[in-house]
Amino acid sequence: MAHLELVSIVMPAFNAERFIGEAISSVLGQDHGHWELLVVNDGSTDGTAALLDRYTDPRIRVFHQENKGIGGARNRGLKEARGHYLCFLDADDLMPPRSLSARLEVMRKHPDTDMVDGCTETMDATLSVRLATYRPDFEGDPFLEMISLSGRCFFGNTWLMRWLPGDPRRFPVRLSHGEDLMFYLQMGPGHHYRYTTETVLIYRRTGHSTMSDLDGLERSYATISAWLRSQRRHVPFRYWLLFELRSRRMMAGAFWKGGQLWKMCAALFGHRAHFADALTLDINEA
Repeated sequence: MAHLELVSIVMPAFNAERFIGEAISSVLGQDHGHWELLVVNDGSTDGTAALLDRYTDPRIRVFHQENKGIGGARNRGLKEARGHYLCFLDADDLMPPRSLSARLEVMRKHPDTDMVDGCTETMDATLSVRLATYRPDFEGDPFLEMISLSGRCFFGNTWLMRWLPGDPRRFPVRLSHGEDLMFYLQMGPGHHYRYTTETVLIYRRTGHSTMSDLDGLERSYATISAWLRSQRRHVPFRYWLLFELRSRRMMAGAFWKGGQLWKMCAALFGHRAHFADALTLDINEA
C-alpha cells in the first residue's frame, strides 16, 4: 500500500527564482511524506538552476532542459513520474500541509474515484491579501462539465489523479493557453470525480495573466473546439455548441475590455476554423 500511495508532483519552472523556494518548502511540509517532486527547469535564465541544484532531499528530482514551454516541461515530468497518483504544482504556488493527505483520504474512502479536487485560495503576490476562493460543487463524470466550461469541477492544478507509470497521455505543446483543460479532456468520459472541502492549493496571482495574450487565448479556444468536434462519439453536439458559445462570449468580453472592438465582433461571429486547422494536427505532440 505504501508504494501504491506514492504521489508524483510535477512542477515546471521558468525563471522562477523569486518564488520557487516557497513552493518547494510547501511540498516538504506535507503531512503525507510519500511523494516525489519532479521539478523541470525549462531553460531558465535567472538563478533557478543554481537554486534547484542545492536541494539534497532524494524525493526532489530536478531536470534541466532547453525551453519548451509549460506543456513541454510538464511532459518531461510525466515521462519521469513513478507514482500511482499524480498532481501538478506551479513554481509560484503553494500546497497547504494537508493538500495531499486530504485528497488521498477521499481516494481511500471511495475506491471508484479517479480524481479528487479541492478548494483554492487565490492570494496576491505577497500572500497577504485573499482575492478569491474556489470551491468545487460537482461529483460524477467531469467530462461534459469541463466541456461546458461550467466552472464546477475544473481549476487546473487542484486535481489529484490516479496515474499509471508509462501512461502515454501528454500536454499539447503548441497550445499557449488551456493546455491543462486539453490534457484532462483527453481522458475522455467514464471517470469519477470527487472533491474535498479542504483547501488544497494557494494560488499566487503575480500579475501575469492569460489576458495579456488574447490572440493566443482565442487560438487555443479554437483549437480545443476543433478537437471537440472531432470527438463526435463522446461529445454530444449540444455540449460542443455550449463550449463554442461560452468561449466566444468570454473572448468577446476580453476583447471589449481591451478596446479591440473589431476582434470582439470576430470572436462573436467569425469563423474559427482557420485559427485551428494547423494546430489540431499535432494536438498530442509531446
